[in-house]
Amino acid sequence: MNSSETLDDVRQIISNQFGVIVSFLMIMAVLLAVVGGLGLMGTMSINVLERTREIGVLRAIGASTGAILRIVIAEGVLIGVLSWLIGALLALPLSWLMSNAVGVAFLQMPLDFVFSLRGLAIWLALVVALAALASFLPAWNAARVTGRDVLAYEG
Repeated sequence: MNSSETLDDVRQIISNQFGVIVSFLMIMAVLLAVVGGLGLMGTMSINVLERTREIGVLRAIGASTGAILRIVIAEGVLIGVLSWLIGALLALPLSWLMSNAVGVAFLQMPLDFVFSLRGLAIWLALVVALAALASFLPAWNAARVTGRDVLAYEG
């Protein structure tokens, strides 16, 4: 018994297969972003704890709550941007390799590789927002440091 498929049928099948892969990769990206944000929040909390005396000195010379908030959030955003930069540099060759592997696995030929600069810019915006959000609670804790806390700190 012979069967035939139209070109539209083949495209629909391939589209469905790649849809599953894209959905899986998006879920993984969201999970990695959440874990990265939590890691950054922990790192910034430890950073604030280790710099209690420094923050106390800033307070003693007249640094406002807003200034302390901005310093800690700026550090968190800088860490986030540096991690994005490293990820962006690694993404180009790894994406090309993954594109070829998926194309060969599903279609027995490499896919046409296109690297999305718009996607890269969107991820930068997301990283900056997530880093600022993850740094806010540690920054808030840093801004509430009083002179008494600094004198009592034994770290």
